[in-house]
Amino acid sequence: MNGTELNRTADIGIIRKLYRDGLLSDDALISASAVLRPISSWFSWARRMLLFFGSAMVLAGIIFFFAYNWAAMGRFLKFGLIEAGIIVCIVASYLRGRTRLSGKVLLLSGSVLVGVLLAVYGQTYQTGADAFELFVGWAALILGWVIVSEFAALWLVWLILLNTGAILYWHQVGNPAHSIRYEFLCLAVAVFNGAALALREVGVRRGLEWLTGRWLRGILLAASLVALSLPTIHLIVDFGSTEGVSAFAAFAWTIAAVGGYACYRFKLRDMVPLALIVMNVCVILLTLIGKIFFHNTRFNEGGLFLLFALIILGVVSGAAFWLRKTAATMANETKEYAE
Repeated sequence: MNGTELNRTADIGIIRKLYRDGLLSDDALISASAVLRPISSWFSWARRMLLFFGSAMVLAGIIFFFAYNWAAMGRFLKFGLIEAGIIVCIVASYLRGRTRLSGKVLLLSGSVLVGVLLAVYGQTYQTGADAFELFVGWAALILGWVIVSEFAALWLVWLILLNTGAILYWHQVGNPAHSIRYEFLCLAVAVFNGAALALREVGVRRGLEWLTGRWLRGILLAASLVALSLPTIHLIVDFGSTEGVSAFAAFAWTIAAVGGYACYRFKLRDMVPLALIVMNVCVILLTLIGKIFFHNTRFNEGGLFLLFALIILGVVSGAAFWLRKTAATMANETKEYAE
């Protein structure tokens, strides 16, 4: 090991490599790990997780409470309890401060209770509104809280509401009227989530720490790829009956996969998005191979299934090997850049 490597900032990966190379004893490994990952960090992580799970359980309990006691409760009691819960959450969030995690979770809880209030209102007065109007209205009412909260989880909830509203609108309005093909829905969902992903990346580059969670990047990228994959798979499986919009969606999927891989391989450098993209490509590739194998085949189906299983094993193994090699290459590039 040269002097340059010894001058690098220590992290848990380097400590474990030194231990595997026999340069550290068991006691030294334990001591170094305690310094790099102190017990206090685990306690902090546990507190955050308990806060999230506890809040989720309380909100679930409120929803089930109304569902179980619906017939025995009057309308004023129903609305009074929910509105009181919203007010308590918002006031408590203000008192705790929106910069603290507890304040953010309280604001998220109040946002969820707004949806409960809308659902109870619709059931009490039987407004006859479509389900998509509930989700779109819910997203519109909490938009201000989403903006001021600077909380990635609440932003994700808002995005889920809009995605759900768009899907339900197509299911309840666009599809029955035959006015909107599902490919257009997939393209709209992909563009929406892709734009959210782009805004997330721009926000991180501008120093917005609340957007730095890698889990948010993975969820938004996966949502965009899945939306584009559906019409692409349809084009492969039922090529003869598809229209030009399916081919356009497949082209958009190709651009998204290639562009995403180039971005997260060479610019932003993150293995999680690369793994998602490679996995998605494997699904499309196996669909194409399966279509070729099983379309108008005259061979023994049992043998074809066995051969296709071997192909699946080979494709997945090749993808895993590729990702492992890419991860090692990226690690070496990062090391050279640091030096």
